[in-house]
Amino acid sequence: MSISDLLYGRMKNALDYLIESKKVLIPYSTEPVESNDSASLNMILWGDPQISCLSPLRSARVYSACMDIKNSRSCFDALVLLGDITENGAACEYKFAQKLLAPIAGKFKNIFAVTGNHDIRLKSYKKQVKRFSSFLNGIENGRTGGNEKYYFSQTVNGYKFIFLGADRSAFEGSYLSREQLNWLDRELSSVKGSGKPVFVFNHQPLKNTNGLPVTFLGKGKWRGSVGNESEKLSEIFGKYDNVIYITGHLHYCTSKYTYEDCGSFKAISVPTVGVINHGDFSKFTQGYVISVVGDEVIARSRIFGEGKYTGEEIDNSEFRISLKNIRKTAEMA
Repeated sequence: MSISDLLYGRMKNALDYLIESKKVLIPYSTEPVESNDSASLNMILWGDPQISCLSPLRSARVYSACMDIKNSRSCFDALVLLGDITENGAACEYKFAQKLLAPIAGKFKNIFAVTGNHDIRLKSYKKQVKRFSSFLNGIENGRTGGNEKYYFSQTVNGYKFIFLGADRSAFEGSYLSREQLNWLDRELSSVKGSGKPVFVFNHQPLKNTNGLPVTFLGKGKWRGSVGNESEKLSEIFGKYDNVIYITGHLHYCTSKYTYEDCGSFKAISVPTVGVINHGDFSKFTQGYVISVVGDEVIARSRIFGEGKYTGEEIDNSEFRISLKNIRKTAEMA
């Protein structure tokens, strides 16, 4: 038996023990998570599962969140995992993430993920690209770009989804090559004037957005962000008026910092589903349910492991992004 198989077995045994001893919360809800029948797009966003071979409690929390999805009668257009799928980028951790997602994979027409710094740091870049792709390809309805890069785009229900990813290993930031930035610019240009939002997914937010540096424990001018390419990425977004940039990484709760209108683009920072959420509302297993209905993007915060939506007293428990200006620009073009 390989070390990877041994560690996977220990992870499975630990979760089984927690379930059998009733130390895992199994959500039962009078308000199950459901798709919006009036929406042209329904998706769920989870940040940072960070499955670890050394921390069974993270697996237990993600398991609880998955059970909330399993209880739903709906089928969603997409589940998007916003990086740090694993703690160490280990094969056993990816395999266990597959095991956790398998019972709910049929609830989604598409399952996407971006890589996080924990998935690739201190590892061979090419090896981790293959491992990450194998993880997604091993899940029902898992989607990848089918190439040797992390970044790719796909259209879902007529909406452009763009997935960014580091072009080399880095400990915390995300190096985005000139090649990738030029590709992003072309992808955004191709749908300029469409009258529809473009959803751009990446692990790290931009500098000085979503409460940085406060939301990353107040450390450093660039820490918690994309890093050196942050300004270049912001300049590209500034050329368009329909970008919604969605990230994880901060491990920060649903709060006043979750959503920010940055003028030419909108920024959403998604809490973590697997590890501790910092901030005043420190519930585990937070994420967002997103619907596009008419001229609005509607976002609702949910505590998936408890099977309920976040209360109105919490900032950005629900927020709406108006698409009217985007529509007007398209009509005038």
